[in-house]
Amino acid sequence: MIESRCGLCCSSCSYKESHACGGCIETSGNPFHGECPIAQCCQNKGNTHCGECDVMPCEGLYEYSYLDLEHGDKPQGARVGVCRRWAAESGIQKWHNVLLTDSGWHSSFERFDESTVKKNILQQFHKMLGMPPEQAKVLFVSTAANSDESYPAAGACFADLLSAGILPNNIRIYDVDGSLTAEQAMIYDAIYFTGGDTAHLLRRMKETGFDEIVKKMVYANKLYVGVSAGSLIATPNIGDCSDKETMGLCLINAYLSFHCPEGVPARTDLSLPHIPLTGNQALVVGWDGYELIEG
Repeated sequence: MIESRCGLCCSSCSYKESHACGGCIETSGNPFHGECPIAQCCQNKGNTHCGECDVMPCEGLYEYSYLDLEHGDKPQGARVGVCRRWAAESGIQKWHNVLLTDSGWHSSFERFDESTVKKNILQQFHKMLGMPPEQAKVLFVSTAANSDESYPAAGACFADLLSAGILPNNIRIYDVDGSLTAEQAMIYDAIYFTGGDTAHLLRRMKETGFDEIVKKMVYANKLYVGVSAGSLIATPNIGDCSDKETMGLCLINAYLSFHCPEGVPARTDLSLPHIPLTGNQALVVGWDGYELIEG
């Protein structure tokens, strides 16, 4: 049952009785505290709830769900998850094609042969791609590789795609300069983010509006592949989890660490689950959660 625009469960909210709150749906976006900007935005777009929006969560919903210490979600992102469930149940958005890797599907940046391939991760890539790789068009985002140290790794990521059967003429290298429209992005079957400087990548995405384009692609079930920094931006936050400036794409409701030795324990001081990934691991992510796979 849809109880609100933002995913808040009104039936269990203490303000329903104590403040005689009529809820945002029944009051057309004006609950007990006055006009709610989230509800108004949702209604103005003609959506029943925020889960029907193809750029969810926006900054406003993010603040409500992740940053409001008094009225926000516990755990963080709970109402975003509720909206995704509502959208999936109605068949509007049921995405499941996000592959977050530590370092792609080869264990060596120097060699790309049978001895270095992580077979399970490569097989997962092909499964999620859902078409012969030689037919797929891929948007290759190398923006995070912005230093002499990271250039070779970006080249290795490109070789990673070639080793998977993607044809070079079907790969467009994009440096997030604002020249790509959402309509143009939708011709691609997959988007691949390299590793490098996570903060630089996320900043450029927000400055150009590319973060919203990426969400549109994911919610249309285009394949998203991340390597290191490209995976980290898919989390709720790449830095301090109480800072809106470092807000990520919120495709996975967990915090990640990369290039971890085996046996490193997960942190317990964070507001969401923490997953330390080794070079041999990846996460398969969809609207309803995530699964850890070994290479």
